[in-house]
Amino acid sequence: MPPVLHNPVVLLHGCGGSMQATFAETGWIDAITASGRAAVALHLPGHGVTARMNAPQAEAATGVSPTSLAAHDPSTYSDLAGTLTSNLPSGSFDVVGFSLGAKIALELAVRFPGRIGRMVLGGIGDNVFAPERIAEAAARALESSPSAETPPPVLDFLRVWEPHRNDALAVAAVLRRPPNPVFTPDRLRGVTSPVLIVNGGADPVGRMAETLLRSLPNVTSMTLPDVGHFDLPQQAAFRRHALEFLQAQGAAS
Repeated sequence: MPPVLHNPVVLLHGCGGSMQATFAETGWIDAITASGRAAVALHLPGHGVTARMNAPQAEAATGVSPTSLAAHDPSTYSDLAGTLTSNLPSGSFDVVGFSLGAKIALELAVRFPGRIGRMVLGGIGDNVFAPERIAEAAARALESSPSAETPPPVLDFLRVWEPHRNDALAVAAVLRRPPNPVFTPDRLRGVTSPVLIVNGGADPVGRMAETLLRSLPNVTSMTLPDVGHFDLPQQAAFRRHALEFLQAQGAAS
């Protein structure tokens, strides 16, 4: 009997983060590899190389050759999912996405029906149907510094974003991008992949997810008590539930 070839798992981090901190340093890549899968961790557009370094320094520090993705023009990021398309595995694949990475994963599922086997999405709720409400305040804080008027969620973001791996002005441009991905319940009803949504009980995003859950035809959701938005990727329980879900019917290619 020929061996079953499992889909590779594409990993998409959140805004201001990195594949290293979100998935490598938290054990995700090791766990996926140990399960017999290939882990394909991608940097989101505008992430991964700091413009403050010159080209040789950036490549030596990150292992990634500098690219045009660190542009400071918001229009560069008018199609985040489309920009990532050329980096996706050929054929079918599974996806784990966190926050903005989860939104992009949903957009990929809409665009490529049948190519995504199973999806695990964290830090996402009904916010997928509206622009990021703190985006402009976060962009201003990245460009200068927080002020007395900076909202608490932006201060939380500033505590965890990764300036040593990202360019502040590029991330600000991502936050100011033309709205995308843009979802409606009707668009999401075309997503046939099995989806697991995991949120932290202390994350306001997860408390409002009814419309999202009603819109996806094949969805399971769970909440991890006392876990905040930015704490989610490092939770062993999140990783364990995700791997169990991905392996449940280990989509064969």
